[in-house]
Amino acid sequence: MAKRGRLLPAMLAVVWLLAGCSGSTFGASAESLLRAPQLSGQAGAVQRALAAHVSGTVTFKYPASGDFLSPFLFGDWDGDGAQEAAALYTTADAANAFLAVLEADGDDSWRVAQTVEGLSGEVETVTTAHLRDAQSLQVLVGYGSAQGDRYMAVYDYVGDTLQTVLTQAYTDMLLTNITGSGDTQDLVLALPGEGENAGINLQLLTNTEEGFRNAQTLKIGEGVFTACSALHAGTRGGEPYLVVDGWSGQAANSLFSAFVAYNDETGFLNTYLPDGLTDVYAATLRYDPVLTGRDLDGNGTIDIPTELDDGGTISESLSRSLRFLLWQDFSTAAGGVTTFGLYNSEDRFFFALPRTLRGSVRVRPNAAGNGWLVSGERGNAYCELRIIDPADTAPDERYHRVGTIGGRQIQARIIADYPGLALDELPQRIYLLQE
Repeated sequence: MAKRGRLLPAMLAVVWLLAGCSGSTFGASAESLLRAPQLSGQAGAVQRALAAHVSGTVTFKYPASGDFLSPFLFGDWDGDGAQEAAALYTTADAANAFLAVLEADGDDSWRVAQTVEGLSGEVETVTTAHLRDAQSLQVLVGYGSAQGDRYMAVYDYVGDTLQTVLTQAYTDMLLTNITGSGDTQDLVLALPGEGENAGINLQLLTNTEEGFRNAQTLKIGEGVFTACSALHAGTRGGEPYLVVDGWSGQAANSLFSAFVAYNDETGFLNTYLPDGLTDVYAATLRYDPVLTGRDLDGNGTIDIPTELDDGGTISESLSRSLRFLLWQDFSTAAGGVTTFGLYNSEDRFFFALPRTLRGSVRVRPNAAGNGWLVSGERGNAYCELRIIDPADTAPDERYHRVGTIGGRQIQARIIADYPGLALDELPQRIYLLQE
């Protein structure tokens, strides 16, 4: 106990030194101790300019996602060919965050041109986009609240004036070029649900002759969808389209997909039924929140996973974590390119199998209980996959790493030859899926 008592004052002294404090700051708040240190370079110059402009203590806000994970942004906001800066911050006496735009003021110096108050104190995401023209950049900030609500604000800097051109509650957003304008981008927002199975309101904001504006709100999946899970953009036959993944109140964690295209003649978005489908919801139903659509094979179309009953046989001990999936893009009358394989819901990865194994594949646990064997119809094993922590597992030269999940490895060994399951092909068959 005496040794521990001697260490405590030394540790406190180190904390004071790292925080840039002296003994007189012993009563400082935890927030001041954790405040970011003085920065160097452009960020440091912006920090100094903002500190000189704002009265009181400035705390910078770090977005959790988006194009910028820093509170300092740099870009040509007004399209004049010169770089501007922006900063996200809050003050001790303000509940909401602020966005400041700064102009260069000589070498390594900035001046605050204008500030605007945000929609909440939490900054979730920051993105920039060419919404008005090909030269200027608009700043899109997604704000969050403690209640889980999300708000999107779009800021446009024109002639030394920072304008808020949009404030909207939303659940998901997508920047794309669904209207085919070429020089500018479109913003698609999924709006909060209005009630169970009331449908999803999809809002299109695009550049028109009158400027960037709300062009349309389209209701999708009335009677089916409760809320939006994800938005995706793809191309089919060179034309852009959207896939909307939506939650349904019909069963827990049930997801469906809807397809949306832009009509050049009417200037509106419309839902459509892919060729060969009579019931899009039955064809795209799945029961796992991780299984949203994505361009799985990198060909530009959106692949949608569906669970299979005829994929093969999975041992009962593995049936809770493994299931057969078929990813399909529905981009052609024939159903587009399909990818068959096994989904591991515990570790959230997909293992693509040769399509020739569909219906005949057998999956059973390996001897160590840390993976599984993939076999043919007669039980002859082709390969083994296991998931291990290398620090806790003795090396075995029979196994080769084919993927990584956090600090663990997905390892494989080939037991018997089968077309498409060669060792050098397996890393390309592992797809890590995230919520």
